[in-house]
Amino acid sequence: MNRKDNSFPPEYASVEAFAEDLIDDDRETYTPEEADYLAECLRTSVSKLRKELRGYGLEMTAREVVREVRTFSTSSHDRWYGPGSSATHGGSGVDSDYGIQAWSGAKRRAA
Repeated sequence: MNRKDNSFPPEYASVEAFAEDLIDDDRETYTPEEADYLAECLRTSVSKLRKELRGYGLEMTAREVVREVRTFSTSSHDRWYGPGSSATHGGSGVDSDYGIQAWSGAKRRAA
């Protein structure tokens, strides 16, 4: 894609052109990256494109999740962030500023 003159490949000129290109290649699926690029070219949302492409009998494949295997030699310090972790996990649940001392202090004050 050349952003200076907004020229895109011809198969990304419209939803119909994209669908025809996939059908000509005997494909029934398209990747999330192709959907993102088509949405950018047409200045619309991916959800609208998916709905329209379903009318042509085309489905989007699932986005591939890249994970690294953790072994006994892996540092435990990258459990909640870094390679191989889940970005939506949210951490250990204990704030490092307070820790156990805050819990024991709170119990004494409540008594």
